[in-house]
Amino acid sequence: CGSTYRIIPFLIHFIKRGDLIEKNKISCKIIEDLLPSYKDGILTDSVNDAVELHLNNCEYCRTKLHELETVMDDAENNSAKRDAAFISGIRRYKHYLIGLAIGAAIPIGLFLIFVLWVVGLMIINN
Repeated sequence: CGSTYRIIPFLIHFIKRGDLIEKNKISCKIIEDLLPSYKDGILTDSVNDAVELHLNNCEYCRTKLHELETVMDDAENNSAKRDAAFISGIRRYKHYLIGLAIGAAIPIGLFLIFVLWVVGLMIINN
């Protein structure tokens, strides 16, 4: 949220004065913008306290926090499933890749032996 970075200095100014914490006048829109940072634990202590105070008194924002947590958990689960599928795919094709490497190594090795044999014959004949 790009707007979060503009809101935080505004909040700190008022929190230092004590206006927002004492009166709990932070709007739900501002809290909504701060919820991802709150969930990640990157807010300053004073802003974090203000968000918690608001959440204690606002059912709407608690619901928004719960929705955010659900979305983040779903995204995390989807990421884990994709990672597991990728690893499973690698395991499935492991034997294929080993066979491919051996299949490529044999002709390359034979070619190198042939080249060395030819070069050896040239050196012996000169």
